[in-house]
Order: sequence, then C-alpha cells, then structure tokens
Amino acid sequence: MHDKRYQVFISSTFEDLRDERRAVQDVIISTGDFPVQMEAFPAADEDQFEFIKSLIDKCDYYVLIIGGRYGTVAEDGLSYTHKEFRYAVSKGVPVLVMLHGDRGSIPSAKSEDTDPGKKHLCDFIAEAESGRLRKTWMSLDGLKLAVREALDHAKATKQRVGWVRGDTIAALDALEELNQVRRENERLRELLGNLEVDVPLPALPEADEPLEFDLLPLIVEKGRFGTKFGSYARIMATWISVFPVFYSNLKWRTNDWDGVNYHNIDDKDSCVSIGSAIAGELGRIDATGLFKIGKNTLDRLSSYYIERGLMTTDGEGPFTPEGHRTARRHRISQDIERAFKLLAGEVKVTSETDDIPF
Repeated sequence: MHDKRYQVFISSTFEDLRDERRAVQDVIISTGDFPVQMEAFPAADEDQFEFIKSLIDKCDYYVLIIGGRYGTVAEDGLSYTHKEFRYAVSKGVPVLVMLHGDRGSIPSAKSEDTDPGKKHLCDFIAEAESGRLRKTWMSLDGLKLAVREALDHAKATKQRVGWVRGDTIAALDALEELNQVRRENERLRELLGNLEVDVPLPALPEADEPLEFDLLPLIVEKGRFGTKFGSYARIMATWISVFPVFYSNLKWRTNDWDGVNYHNIDDKDSCVSIGSAIAGELGRIDATGLFKIGKNTLDRLSSYYIERGLMTTDGEGPFTPEGHRTARRHRISQDIERAFKLLAGEVKVTSETDDIPF
C-alpha cells in the first residue's frame, strides 16, 4: 500500500471563523495531508468563485465549517460558502460537515442578525447535514477532534485518488504500464486505419420542451433621493415561447469591414433588455433596466436558435428570414400569461427613497 496524501478543501464564512479555520488547517497538516483554503482572498466575488471551483476540482475531501453566519450573498441569492458546498457535491467530492453544537451561545457579532439571514442559515444547515457525515463542535479542541475523526472515517470508507511520491512506485510496474499503453495504441491505430470517426451530437430539445432560467436583479440609481431594484426569480418557459421576447429585445448593430456587412451582438445590454422584458410581461410592471438574464442563458438561447435556423452568425443581422417569420407568428398568437411560469422567488420592483432634510 502506497503512503498517500490528500488535498482537503476548507470552506466556511471567513471573518467569524478565522481561528476555527486555522485549527482545521493544523489538523490536516498534522495528518500529512494538504489543506487548501482561500486565506489570501477573503473577499467573495464571482471571479474568485471560478478560481475556487478549479481548486475544489483537484481536492479529495471537503471540510465545511458552519458557525453562526450564512455569509456574503451572490446575485443568485446563495452565499459563496453555500455555492462552494453545492459545487463540491456536484463533483462528487466527499463533504465532511462540522456544525456548531450550540449556535445560541455564539456571540452576536459572529451571528446572523436578520430574520432572512437566520432562515438562509437554517436552510443551508438542513441541506448540508442531509444524508452525509456530520459532527458537532463547541470549542477549538472539539473541532480538531471532530475533523480528525471525520477524515479518518472518510479515508477508510470513501477512498480517493490522493497523491503518491513518484519514487515510491516500482520502476518495473511503471514500465509495464507504459508498455501496455503503447501496445493498446498500436492496436487501435491498426483497427482505425484511415477511417473517419463520427462523433455523435446530442439531440436538440423540441421547441415546446420546458426551459428553466433565472431572472437576476439590478439596482438603478434614481437621482439623488432613491433607488429602484428588481428581485430574483426562477422562471420556466419553453424554448419557442421565449423567442418573441428574445427577438424583440436582442441588442445588436451592423458594421462594415472592407465592403462586407456583419453584425455584433451587445451581450450586456441584451441580457438586461431581455430579462427586464420578461419580468415586465410576467409581473405586468415597468421593469425597464431592473432585471437581467445571465450571460450563460443568453449564449444557450442563441445557440439553440442558431441550431434551429432562426439565427445566423453571418450577415448584417442576427436573424434569418425564418426567424423573422417565426417571431411574427408567435407574437400574434402567444398568450404571455401562459408563456412564462414563476417557479421560485418573485417578480417585483422595490423603491427606496431617501428622506429629504428640510
């Protein structure tokens, strides 16, 4: 048996659990494993989260420490700690949950002070402890013991790839593996010859199949005395029912290069225009500039409509003749109230007006 070492990701809210994170780091180092954490980047944002995902991909185990705070909330309504947890679960990384045993004893400065924050934390805890190893702790020593026991159990029952020093592998075994790979490659080349290999493409969804996507809120400054902002909502529609709104609100322009016309799509303005239009139709409100769809949703819709022949990547405009005709027909016949369905959240505009001193 080779002496393996494992990478262990430490996840928690940051400011309130500094000592706890350091204690868990010490335990992981004492077992000969490698702690992975973001101490150098305590601020949370989407760019950092993309980097964190690449680190989680390389980790063998994931330790989640939960105290009295839910954490900084992203645009989708989840805290970054919650998003890290869900990503680790989606990648099949074993999650070890370390839950504070008496959150009522945690100082108020390290606890959620709003009802929405407390509810988010309770929901997160219920999701995290469901169907997986969970241990409670009340002190730093108790946390260290809980992490050590959980890691030992996880290594015994959920073995992972880990790391092994290269000089611990027998040279003959390595050479034999390389020779076997070489022989297999030669056999495949003989079988394939000059044949072309067809790569199957995934089937396109039918036009009336359901499609789910998020409406994300935006904040708009209204002069010196107030702001307006939208809300988060999860929407269900069909691929074709979204098309008339997509068609009418896509932002693009025609350019000329060396006598050839081509079009450019403004992704940012299109996301806001389409999202606000859908919110306005669904909520029967003036939602202009207060909602958006994500860039991934825009790209997904565009790709589908291109594959269906309703859009093109060439020419002076993004829509084909069939796309213009389809948009007209569906605009005539579409029942907006039935086209979009609210699955979660709400579609509303909130106004906050600052008091004016006199």
